[in-house]
Amino acid sequence: MAKINISISEDILEEIEKKRREKQMTRSGFLRKAFESYLHILEEEKEEEEKKRGIERAIKIQDEIREKIGKWDSTKALRIWRETRR
Repeated sequence: MAKINISISEDILEEIEKKRREKQMTRSGFLRKAFESYLHILEEEKEEEEKKRGIERAIKIQDEIREKIGKWDSTKALRIWRETRR
């Protein structure tokens, strides 16, 4: 396992120490878990952003189709279709 050195403020270190003692974890274990959690959050944010871009692309495609079709009354079209099936 790799070892690193980091610099953090005393305030943050005190919070880390407080929380890691509550969880009965080593400092290394606590920080490792915190880094893993943050990496997971970053991945979720990336997936959410990709989903958002996909939705935006779908809306753009719908708008383009709507523009090409022009004014179309879907309710009226369904009624006509139903009438022709009787």
